[in-house]
Amino acid sequence: MQFVILTGASRGLGAAMAAQLLSPSRQLVCVARSPNEALATRARASGARLDYRLCDLADATGVTRLADSLGQALRSAGGVSRFVLINNAGAVEPIGRIETLAAAPLTAALQLNLAAAMLLTASFLAATDASGAERRVLNISSGAARYPVAGWSAYCSAKAALDMFTRCIVAEQASRPNAARACSLAPGVVDTDMQASIRAVDAADFPSVERFRKLKADGALGAPGEIAVRIVAYLERDDFGEREIDDIREH
Repeated sequence: MQFVILTGASRGLGAAMAAQLLSPSRQLVCVARSPNEALATRARASGARLDYRLCDLADATGVTRLADSLGQALRSAGGVSRFVLINNAGAVEPIGRIETLAAAPLTAALQLNLAAAMLLTASFLAATDASGAERRVLNISSGAARYPVAGWSAYCSAKAALDMFTRCIVAEQASRPNAARACSLAPGVVDTDMQASIRAVDAADFPSVERFRKLKADGALGAPGEIAVRIVAYLERDDFGEREIDDIREH
């Protein structure tokens, strides 16, 4: 049996991945700020094992409680052949020139996009270290981690740091028995609510906004369901983790 934790499971790419991962043969723990009633209905109908937890990952106190609770669940799980953590939750806001950054939204963005993933990974690794089961960590990154985007300084910086954190996981685990595998994977430009928010921003705050509006108009955005299928297949690959920084568009 696999034991999978997925954050950001209420909508967009996260909801699509949750739908793909839902299975009677898999324990799926989803984390999100809001419920996903469609997923809950499917789980009841299929007999799938779903544990859905409400948590705002931009709240450091809430994340600490969540990490402790998930650690307990991981330690008590039996019959698990593979533990998986998918850090998917994220937000592009605040969008704007660097001069407009303010403490509260910046702190919340870094907490959601970076610190939450780091804390959940810490708990995940500690709780599964003695399990003997295979362990995989998938961090959902972005092309913005690897190329600067004017107006996205907070998002670019957090995702670039998430890439480096993934490298640190690999470096620390390399010499350990039952080393956990890790990858930071960019999913491409996906047709989600985040993209709708981006297209609504004024060009003065985000100079590249017309490019994203054109991607939508041209039908060039990836469908969440299709990208989710590819990511879940990627996660199952025997060579998962050999490329610690990767892009689903290359597969």
